[in-house]
Amino acid sequence: MGIATFPAGSSGLASAIKSIQRGTAATSGNITITTVDTTKTVCNSFSTSSAGSVAATGTVNAFSGSTSATSTSGAGISSTTLALPTIGTRNAYPLGVFGVANGRYGAYEYNNVSRTIAATNLAAQNINAANISSNATNITGGTTSLTSAVYGIYLVNSTTITATGPCRYEVVEYY
Repeated sequence: MGIATFPAGSSGLASAIKSIQRGTAATSGNITITTVDTTKTVCNSFSTSSAGSVAATGTVNAFSGSTSATSTSGAGISSTTLALPTIGTRNAYPLGVFGVANGRYGAYEYNNVSRTIAATNLAAQNINAANISSNATNITGGTTSLTSAVYGIYLVNSTTITATGPCRYEVVEYY
């Protein structure tokens, strides 16, 4: 069995090849190719898939365990004192302070008043322990009908090939 390289040179079969178009089909369907003379073209394909199904058998193992009991503590918010400003009375100032007579314009005094916000506690939460488990089980079913499928391509016309399924292909046109 020898290895052939295309084109091989100026003599022999390789010099008679006009073009080679190669590709991959992921599924069945039409593929557009560059125009070829159908009377001088050969198609080659190599299937890349299988068909059918495989039966499932086996065992799902059992497991068991437990979770620990736990509790959360109540985290409180500390008491705090806030100084909240309140608006007091408007005081009139004598002439010359603002340059206005009769105290029609004046400044407001702000009297600070303290307010205390009491602490709030969150109640502790208890989470009980628990046991968990799962029983073992068997799985079976179906039948095995796996086959090595023979997918490929064929030439429909001068610009189209059709793939019957997943495959690699080449379209070789000769002079």
